[in-house]
Amino acid sequence: MLEAIGGYFELELRTGLTPYPDAVGFNCARSALTALLEASAAPCLYLPYYICQAVVEAAQVAGSRPKPYAIDMDFELLQLPALKADERLLYVNYFGLKDTYVREVLAPRYGDRLIVDNSQALFSTPLPGISTLYSPRKFVGVADGGWLANPPERLKELPQSQSRDRFGALLGRLESAPEEHYLAFTEAEKALAQAPVSAMSQSTRRLLDSLDYAIIADRRRDNFIHLCEAFDRDNLFKPGVTAPQVAALSYPLLLGSPAQAQYVRQALREERIFIPCYWPEVVNAAQSPNVERLLAGCVLPLPVDQRYHQEHMQRLIDRVHWHMATC
Repeated sequence: MLEAIGGYFELELRTGLTPYPDAVGFNCARSALTALLEASAAPCLYLPYYICQAVVEAAQVAGSRPKPYAIDMDFELLQLPALKADERLLYVNYFGLKDTYVREVLAPRYGDRLIVDNSQALFSTPLPGISTLYSPRKFVGVADGGWLANPPERLKELPQSQSRDRFGALLGRLESAPEEHYLAFTEAEKALAQAPVSAMSQSTRRLLDSLDYAIIADRRRDNFIHLCEAFDRDNLFKPGVTAPQVAALSYPLLLGSPAQAQYVRQALREERIFIPCYWPEVVNAAQSPNVERLLAGCVLPLPVDQRYHQEHMQRLIDRVHWHMATC
């Protein structure tokens, strides 16, 4: 088809700013993992218990048998398994705080048999020769999209996805309260979870290529440090010690009990401060170890993203401290 000349304008976007120009684009990180496992023909994939069920399902779709492993309170493996030549191990760079562990412990041991899941670590650079997954929609305002850095050679060609029907909630939040569009957001997420493996849409690619990632990273670092100074003393996990200069996904505040975490989360919601609960299915899964149950039930991922400045962080700090003291 000939390229059109003239007519009405498309959405005006900058170009050339993507952080991973050599990565392969998919409609989501789950699709990227499925394509990676299919290309590598790995019969077994070691996965943490503390992970989204969608990752487990992606492994099964690709024909890889999931084999769970346990982690400790620092989000590190309790035991480092011995992998066979054709097996792979996936490690989640939790909250973007585990770069040093990946670089100094896992990468030297497993090499190209390691898959790094940087879905929570958009600003963590992939290590040479190690396949790395990214989910940019967890960090910026796009409706879908995933990247696979250092892909295998035998990736099959995929049809391109279409994203134009998934942007309703994102555009709606620009013009009115997020509560008004939350249902549309969850419906779009469900539809994406059921979508077939496909290449990244042109609209998502263009949007991701237009963002100022340096500004986004700087704001996240500043906000993260601000929360570290406020909460590290009370936090059962010490993220500030682990990575004081990271452009994190969020600040993981680990409280002492699921009841306390639930109380604080609900109290904040009533004040229009929305704190997600990552992977609540881990809490009720019969095979989940105690540490993983604790992490799934007790972590409050406090927002540090680029939409917010110091005054937002101070409001968040004040309200969290208040509700922690009163529960």
